[in-house]
Amino acid sequence: MVKEVRYWERLGIYVTRDFAEEYIERSQDTGITGEYLDTELEEYEQITTISPYSLSREVEEIFSQPYVSVDLPPESQVMLDVIKMETDKKSIIKERVAEGLSMDEAKAEYTATMNTMVADVLGIKVGGAESDDTEATLNEEE
Repeated sequence: MVKEVRYWERLGIYVTRDFAEEYIERSQDTGITGEYLDTELEEYEQITTISPYSLSREVEEIFSQPYVSVDLPPESQVMLDVIKMETDKKSIIKERVAEGLSMDEAKAEYTATMNTMVADVLGIKVGGAESDDTEATLNEEE
């Protein structure tokens, strides 16, 4: 049986009703609230959370509509690509070793590819190069 899915704009991905309900339950159970640093004011701002009731209404609304195909935002698509690549990590590395790389070289290439994928979508630079105030740098762990 194929489960029905709908695109949930709030998450930027397709979800099943079960997944959406579990997401709502987990977000309610954690009680996590947050804040972020407003760099202009140099003060922490509280994050306004969405009530589980509002999320449930949102899910009911999207599942009451017929399925519509949407292009995933680049961030969501890269997230799915990274998950797939992580799932296939062993076979990717073994394939590169079979092509002549050492195990360390294959692992380093895999890590560099993953870092580049994530950095590109986030708009940050990979590596140890100097960065200016507007550009973050993602350094590989050694």
